[in-house]
Amino acid sequence: MDYAKLCEQVFALNDDIRYVGVIDDNGALIAGGMRNGIDSILDETNEELYLAQTALRKSMRERFDSSMGKARFAYVEREEISILTFYMDRNLLMVTLEPNVESHTAMDIAEDTLEILNGSRSIEKKQ
Repeated sequence: MDYAKLCEQVFALNDDIRYVGVIDDNGALIAGGMRNGIDSILDETNEELYLAQTALRKSMRERFDSSMGKARFAYVEREEISILTFYMDRNLLMVTLEPNVESHTAMDIAEDTLEILNGSRSIEKKQ
């Protein structure tokens, strides 16, 4: 899979997407990053720590795959940002959203992103 193209396709879904990144199982960024013109709310050290913790949570969730099925994505709303984390075979796709994005819009973005990951969607920009 072309991870740079994947990140571009997800960015195209909505202008309120701040960050799209593919992260390996150690929490290292493989592709993607912040949308041009937007600054991260975390400094570099804390961003690295957050990505490492996200990778750890993936491995912890996998323990329950045999009884509950594989996790498709997780959604967290914080005061300053919303985060969608998608579980790929080996890696993670993390998408962050502006805090003004309502939960139903975040779920639309999640569904569209799952379609991209499954290869069943051509990309159209949504407003």
